[in-house]
Amino acid sequence: MVTPVIPLARGTNVDDTIRLERANPQDEPNITEMWIDNQFAKGRQRFGKFWSKCRMVDEFVKGEFDFPVTENGSKIRLGTAHSVIKTLVDHITPPFVDITVPPPGTRGQARAEKIEKFLRGSNSRLEQETPTRRVVNFHQGSYGVAWEKTEFIGSKWADFPEPPEDDGDLSQYKKDLEAAMDKRSIEFPITTKAVNPQQVIWDTNNGSDPRWVIHFFEIDNEWIHAHFPGWEGSKAGRSNFIEVWTHSQVAYRANNSWVMKPRPHGYKIRPWTMYWAQTGIDTVGNKPEDLYWGLLDGNFEMIRAESQLASQYLDIVVTGTHPVTNFKGPPGMADEAMNEYDTSPGAMNVVPQNVEIEIPRVPEPPQTIILAKNMFDEAIEANTAPSVTRGQRPSGASSGYETAVLSGIGRLNFAAFVSAANRGLQHRNEIILSIVENVIQDRVTVWGQTEAGTVDASIAPKDIRGHHVNFVQLNPTAPEERERILNLWSTRWREGFVDHDTALREGGVSNALEVQSKLLAEKFLKSEQIAGILEGIAAQRIPLLQGIIEASGATGGEADEIAQSVLDTQGATQLPNAGNFQPGNSAGNTPQTPGTGQPTTTRPVMPGSLDEADLVGRQISSPARTGGRRVPTSNLPAGR
Repeated sequence: MVTPVIPLARGTNVDDTIRLERANPQDEPNITEMWIDNQFAKGRQRFGKFWSKCRMVDEFVKGEFDFPVTENGSKIRLGTAHSVIKTLVDHITPPFVDITVPPPGTRGQARAEKIEKFLRGSNSRLEQETPTRRVVNFHQGSYGVAWEKTEFIGSKWADFPEPPEDDGDLSQYKKDLEAAMDKRSIEFPITTKAVNPQQVIWDTNNGSDPRWVIHFFEIDNEWIHAHFPGWEGSKAGRSNFIEVWTHSQVAYRANNSWVMKPRPHGYKIRPWTMYWAQTGIDTVGNKPEDLYWGLLDGNFEMIRAESQLASQYLDIVVTGTHPVTNFKGPPGMADEAMNEYDTSPGAMNVVPQNVEIEIPRVPEPPQTIILAKNMFDEAIEANTAPSVTRGQRPSGASSGYETAVLSGIGRLNFAAFVSAANRGLQHRNEIILSIVENVIQDRVTVWGQTEAGTVDASIAPKDIRGHHVNFVQLNPTAPEERERILNLWSTRWREGFVDHDTALREGGVSNALEVQSKLLAEKFLKSEQIAGILEGIAAQRIPLLQGIIEASGATGGEADEIAQSVLDTQGATQLPNAGNFQPGNSAGNTPQTPGTGQPTTTRPVMPGSLDEADLVGRQISSPARTGGRRVPTSNLPAGR
């Protein structure tokens, strides 16, 4: 069920006199009843041939197309069309996408990384909750264009409770506030929906950035009244529903009457993403049927002929396997022999003496049929998806490496669709950031899975501040090809031709910085010094845990919970007698900053504590001024 929403930014006035925010206000259409009716009527006429082509594509993909056959001839519809589109979808819909956000200025690296991490988590979360990428890519491959709507769903975003009056229940307010915060940290209030281009009319005069989009569909009147109580239509039956979207406005109509008059939507960007492969023909008049071409365009007759030839071949083979058998003899005896004749494999038949059986010789299928079918197969592959990209090893390829190389060459047919997917996802990311910044206007937390692991990120409008620039790179390669590329760049790094970061990125590893950080962390934790410190921490905490558990009288799972609780607490608290340990700092002696003679503010570091582990890790990572490794000290500067 499609659910239109009214996402207004906080404090937005919905009065018609509001000045709409837009870079080029003159480009915004004046959305009136007459304008909608006019655009809808012209659009249905303008997109008529394109939609007819879309319906033909659907017939081929579903195996419902027709072709001429002889009377009682077989009709075998090969699944070539579906296989071609599915191959494209499989190759341009990898599980993860590589998102890069350039720093805004010379000091914006941390901010860029924060936005980048949030976008990775957002894309992962959207695919878990409202998976649209495969549907979008299926539309794109089939029709040459695809549409996706990205919206804020206010019902998923918990409102904070109003603070109580002076004599109000403060404890209940705190509970309600915590519940709202918990819901906000779990729920992701943004959703996406793939919309079939056969339900969309759009401005074709502005390239890949239409000034307006009209979405039309049928829906129950009951639903309209539930979401828009003021609508004057009947509560029974169904209605034709129309959504009109521009960069700044939204309006809804049903059965030629207003459901919601034009009003600002608050996104400050058109929340519709267009995926356009630009594989069509740029004709005079920007005709949709010419502009938008999918993989099957120009191949319909060849796919039809391929199935026709396969059907003819099958008829010849079946006839040869089960040939016509003639019975000659007295009418009564011949009829009886024919009725009792068993044609099953290995059957033994007794034929009357006066009856003669004649089996005409059936010629083998002519070689011309095979040659013709192979010719069409090759032509279809050249124009769409070569068989090697569908997992078939080509003749002459003796190794997996050769197959991978040929597969990579074959995927060049998908390059335009990959680029369209990259551009589309970039625009979707811009919408997400704009929603956080202009509609939600509050911190948003998101979790998800990326190639580098689990992401748990949060972002606030102050972190974005209009910086929506991002780059998306899909890696539509087969596992064998990815392994080959990674090995290639690994070799180049080992031989000193490239740096580690470049090798990771070019090798297809997204989130290279995160990967390197994890590798450094692992190396740090595996060092002998850190291992000794961690053992010391465990040795000091075990007696403490045992004493607490014995005093509580807890056993089994309850004891485990107490132990875990103590460990969590002790991670941020000094153990007993920790404050008495200050090596090298006898009473009355104030530590000094080296080379300055000035006192420094310090706090004690307990041997075997996490503070010492952190300190040692930072000290052993850089050489001392005298050469070699730094010697761990016992004082950690405050405020770190």
